[in-house]
Amino acid sequence: MNTFNRREVLGLAGGLCLVPSATVFAQDAGRTALRIAMQDLRVELDPLHARATALVSFRVLESIYDKLFAIDYQRDGQIRPMLAESIEALDSTTYRVSLRKEVRFHDGGELTAEDVAFTFGAERMLAKDSPGFGVGQISFPSMSAVRATGRYTVEFSTKTPDPVFVKRLTSYGAGIVSKSAYLKAATFDQWARAPIAAGPYRVVEAVENRYIRLEAHGGYWGGRPPLKGIEFRMVREPAARVAGLRAGDFDIITTVAPDQFDILAADNRLDVVGGDTMSFRTLVYDSTTNEVLRDPRVRRAMNLAIDRQTVVNTIWRKRISVPPSHQHPAYGALYNRDRPIPRYNPEEVKRLLAEAGYKGAAIPFKTVGNYYTAELIETQAIAAMWRAVGLNVDIQMKENWAQVEDPLGGRGVNNSSDGTYYPDPAASFVSRWGSQSSFQQGGYWRNDKFNALETTLLTAQDPAQRRAAYQEMLDIFDEIDPPGTVLHSLGEFFGKRANIKWTPTPTGLMDFRPGAISA
Repeated sequence: MNTFNRREVLGLAGGLCLVPSATVFAQDAGRTALRIAMQDLRVELDPLHARATALVSFRVLESIYDKLFAIDYQRDGQIRPMLAESIEALDSTTYRVSLRKEVRFHDGGELTAEDVAFTFGAERMLAKDSPGFGVGQISFPSMSAVRATGRYTVEFSTKTPDPVFVKRLTSYGAGIVSKSAYLKAATFDQWARAPIAAGPYRVVEAVENRYIRLEAHGGYWGGRPPLKGIEFRMVREPAARVAGLRAGDFDIITTVAPDQFDILAADNRLDVVGGDTMSFRTLVYDSTTNEVLRDPRVRRAMNLAIDRQTVVNTIWRKRISVPPSHQHPAYGALYNRDRPIPRYNPEEVKRLLAEAGYKGAAIPFKTVGNYYTAELIETQAIAAMWRAVGLNVDIQMKENWAQVEDPLGGRGVNNSSDGTYYPDPAASFVSRWGSQSSFQQGGYWRNDKFNALETTLLTAQDPAQRRAAYQEMLDIFDEIDPPGTVLHSLGEFFGKRANIKWTPTPTGLMDFRPGAISA
């Protein structure tokens, strides 16, 4: 989707992939419950909650919430209607959305324009003191107002033209909630543990560090959900997840490590699915509080010392790829196919370190070790590459992410990922590294030129202007003042029972709507 002309109507009715499917499970009158083992769980189930802004949460939230629109990855990434029927651009900063009628929330209440306006409004995300303001500023930085103009019509206003506004409505933070149910909750945290939304499954129970249970929403507008229910269970150790799948304790497991591929492939009852996603596996550098990393020459040297292709070939067995910087072909006109993948040049590393006067000061590399697929072995491999060129890197194992990100404990390098949940650099590059990101706001790095170019990327209506700004931002990111680096695509692999016909989306999420899973 590109920009809209005045009064241009986006023809979105019909053709949505989220229609009922005749292919369902053959148990319990056509349905069974699904058991999924994940490396982590967050029981805060509102997409605006700060703890819910992680891939492990998005995978659960995908079954609880529906949005106004969706990206249909089965049909070349087209935008399709979900809870909306159509959208009309009244001018460059005003959009009118017409809603689907007779949509029911999990508690049976009807979804109307008042619920949509409340979802995006001052009480949830637009006001500075609202609980979702921080996430809202990342997902919807241009939004200035939203109002119900009829029972089934809503108008959105933006502060400036936003060339990807409709795509933003497909992303995290855009799940529609029940206004009346939200207002009945005593606190935001209480609400977040038992939200009422309009997705195919509703929350039954969420227990910290143990499990989250969902059951089918009988009044789902998109047809009968194919599963009776879903249980997401936390199993931190990758080997334990694999053992549980082989023993029949789980139906699907997430974050399968490459060294487990052959074990699962040898069992004809099981499959491994997944691979490259649109997202990125990255490293983060603290160039503000860490004295060594303040010098951009040291950070440039660190980037040049990583042999990414060897990491992909050996650890990942060539099943994922190294992208040409922080970009993906799905970005269309903004994608530069001629930009090279990040360089590997040990000799230039040594020159830069000598020029910077680096004397061997220790650089902490904090990691929890088991959040990302192959996280520990990658951490060890990259640290070895750095040490081979004279960088004194100290791997520090931490129990949780709070310890990794604690500035009082000293920050240096840590593992990260940049989720891309709609095909545009605004989705992950800006939200992860931009002026309003937790990265810049958290004091890791700042670059005024980068932030000025960000404004053009986020507001220009001309794709050529957006592309030029984006590519110059990538020059800063890669070579001039790197805040971190892209290691490779975020490879996401799942183990599953072979009789379950299902694959993850290109975003690495799990869709269990009608038509998306069968057995």
